[in-house]
Amino acid sequence: MSDQTYTASFVGPDGTKTEELSYIDGLPQKSVNRPGADDGEDLAWELDEDSSVGDAYVYRSLGVAGHDYN
Repeated sequence: MSDQTYTASFVGPDGTKTEELSYIDGLPQKSVNRPGADDGEDLAWELDEDSSVGDAYVYRSLGVAGHDYN
C-alpha cells in the first residue's frame, strides 16, 4: 500500500473481501462499482463512514449498479 492507495473492505452477504483503492484528493472514494452480481452485472458499494475507523475503510453493497429499487 502506498500513500496514494488504501485497503477497502467490501462487506456483503457472502463475506468480506479486500481490495486496494486509490485516494481521490487524499480522501477515500465515497462509492465504487465492482463486478460481483451472479448475473455478471456490477454491484454498487458505498463507504460506511460509521464503520470506518482510522485507515480501515468499510464499504456496504447497495445492490446492482444502475438499478432503480424504488
